[in-house]
Amino acid sequence: MFASAHRIEPALRALDLDDLPGLQLLDAGAFAGLYHPPLNPDVAALVVPVRAEHLSDLQQVLLNQYPATHALRLVHFSDTGAAAAPALLGELQRAALDGEGALYVPPLAVPSSLERFQDTIAHLRAPEGCPWDRKQTHQSLRPYLLEETYEVLDALDSGDVGALREELGDLLLQIVLHSQIAVDAGEFRMADVIAAIDEKIVRRHPHVWGTTEVQDDQDVKVNWDRLKQVEKQKTRQSRLDGVPKSLPALSQAFSYQDRAARVNFDWDTVEPVIAKLYEEIEEVLTAEDAEARAGEVGDLLFAAVNLARWLDVEPESALRGSNARFYRRFSYIEQEAERQGRALDEMTLAEMDTLWDQAKANGL
Repeated sequence: MFASAHRIEPALRALDLDDLPGLQLLDAGAFAGLYHPPLNPDVAALVVPVRAEHLSDLQQVLLNQYPATHALRLVHFSDTGAAAAPALLGELQRAALDGEGALYVPPLAVPSSLERFQDTIAHLRAPEGCPWDRKQTHQSLRPYLLEETYEVLDALDSGDVGALREELGDLLLQIVLHSQIAVDAGEFRMADVIAAIDEKIVRRHPHVWGTTEVQDDQDVKVNWDRLKQVEKQKTRQSRLDGVPKSLPALSQAFSYQDRAARVNFDWDTVEPVIAKLYEEIEEVLTAEDAEARAGEVGDLLFAAVNLARWLDVEPESALRGSNARFYRRFSYIEQEAERQGRALDEMTLAEMDTLWDQAKANGL
């Protein structure tokens, strides 16, 4: 039986609510010790018994899912009954509360739960749903998953938080759709996906949920890799096998080198890394034929990735940044040529280079 069941009825009366279907009931003491509220935000919740010392922690937990402007109601219990007062979530910690109370958390104004979204996708895949969604398979959705992943990266690169929110939603669509396809095929459920990754995260963070001690993030990486190797040693022949074959080449090279370096397959200083880069340039220039030259160019790029790793630069992101700068500056040249009434292919390299320098000076 819920520990504070005797508080529920007077709280509902004070709130002028009937016993709401699906009302979520939570113990305030346990709730205050969490980091994310175990609530469906589409359904109302009642937290009891609340004391003044709970308010700050409850506010912090609820802010992980609800906006600071979310209108709550704080019920005050007394010997003569109970009374409810409005309270904004962002100001909850400053609310006055003597003795025990209850906190009513209304549902969000717009349906926002993962459960609601899973129902939407399940509806799309149902017989009365959408013909296009019903015919999709894991393989047919592969290009969309890749596209949405790169659009998330574009949003990250642009620094546009609104775009990031939208693109993460599009990526979530792919994850939930893949999970529903698996449900329909009897393969697994979303609950299995979440349970597995939650268990893995806890298992691989023994310094958070265990007794392992770490000094810094490098220790964390070493422990993570060691635990991962133990988990995968029965199915993987190499430490490199966990790097996806479909990764972009720069990211794949970076991951290969990083994993090798964790077992000290690496130079002790950066000087040999730089020397190797010059060596690969020379081998490109002296290659005997096109096939050899292609191989040497690949080795040159691999060496450049290694230098980036030594400089603590993620090469895929660095090159994407360079690509974006090239796009902006070349577009500036095109716009200036048009403004001058010039055809771009009739301009000299020196003229275009001058415009490039202008674009660079303008911060493009």
